[in-house]
Amino acid sequence: MSPPRTLLVIAAAMLAACQSVEQSGQEVATAIFGSSPGVEAPMRPVGGTTAAIGTTKFVDRGDGVLVMFNTTNLLPGTYRLALHRDPNCSSPNAFSAGPPWAPPGAPRPAATLFPEFRTNAEGDYTYTTRIPGLKTAGPDGLFGHSVVLHWGNEVSETMPGEKNNRVLCGVIGPVRSFFN
Repeated sequence: MSPPRTLLVIAAAMLAACQSVEQSGQEVATAIFGSSPGVEAPMRPVGGTTAAIGTTKFVDRGDGVLVMFNTTNLLPGTYRLALHRDPNCSSPNAFSAGPPWAPPGAPRPAATLFPEFRTNAEGDYTYTTRIPGLKTAGPDGLFGHSVVLHWGNEVSETMPGEKNNRVLCGVIGPVRSFFN
């Protein structure tokens, strides 16, 4: 092949690859998560004290849910996710999310349902885990509750207006997209 024709073939192959990136990403997500869209909670800072953001996505898998959690810009340290009873993150200290909650059939109490984790030096963290006994929909499903990220290894109660260890909060609702 002559050099100009070789470059043309390479350019065409690269263009085709670029056009299929989103589709292949969707195919990978479907292979991992199946066709079920699940539910998600886009998580925003509590009280405006951090630049951190995060997303927690839940997909039904057998007798449990697959959980995919991602966050950026946290202060380095130990944290723990927790489900909370109410679908409300409007109060400055996330009191509006209500107390920690775990549905009947959960394998552990609400405060220890998710493992604690430690962020890296940049404050980023991603994990995927499966928790048996949970489901995304139905009377005891996750939809319509909230998920809160707590600083430290303890999920604590709070009162209106009091400082607490709640850092991020998100209401669990329909999935926007696994690629947002």
